[in-house]
Amino acid sequence: MQISSVGNPLADRPDEWALYQPLVGKSMLELGNKKNTKAGLTYKDYFESVGYRHVSVDWNGEDGSLKRDLRQPLGLGTFDMVTNIGTTEHVDEQHSVWRNVCEAMRVGSVLLSTTPKPGNWFHHGWHHPHPEFYEKLAELNGLSIERLFTVGELKRKMVFCRAVRIEDRPFVMPEGLIHYNADATR
Repeated sequence: MQISSVGNPLADRPDEWALYQPLVGKSMLELGNKKNTKAGLTYKDYFESVGYRHVSVDWNGEDGSLKRDLRQPLGLGTFDMVTNIGTTEHVDEQHSVWRNVCEAMRVGSVLLSTTPKPGNWFHHGWHHPHPEFYEKLAELNGLSIERLFTVGELKRKMVFCRAVRIEDRPFVMPEGLIHYNADATR
């Protein structure tokens, strides 16, 4: 799919847009209700405009998202793509939110995730997964990492991960690989 600056909230976010490529299937679960405030565009609106059945879930129920607590089972079925673009770091129950991620995936589903790198973003989000968290999540839960990299400025680095589910397995939470950010204000 060609990137377009018209109506695409990712047009000014090339690293994030690259993580989405190639797009897979026609259904997407978005954790949170991602919006490019500068452009005034939601990810939901964009992906629906290009033909995706897009479901976003967030505690606030804004911007077309379903009002859901990510610490509770979602029960929404499986999706071709599951996205976590800066959401899981705000959820205090990490085991439950990552269980929801894996349970929303079937063999062939793709996970796209961006989270703050530990030691960065000092006042943003409580839980910052180490890059090794994604490696262990993949190993334990039947995923294969396609891309895992860090992007950003010195104090605002993000971990980017794209993984595909290659085997259906019961969820197992990697232990000890998520840094708790006690300085977070939200």
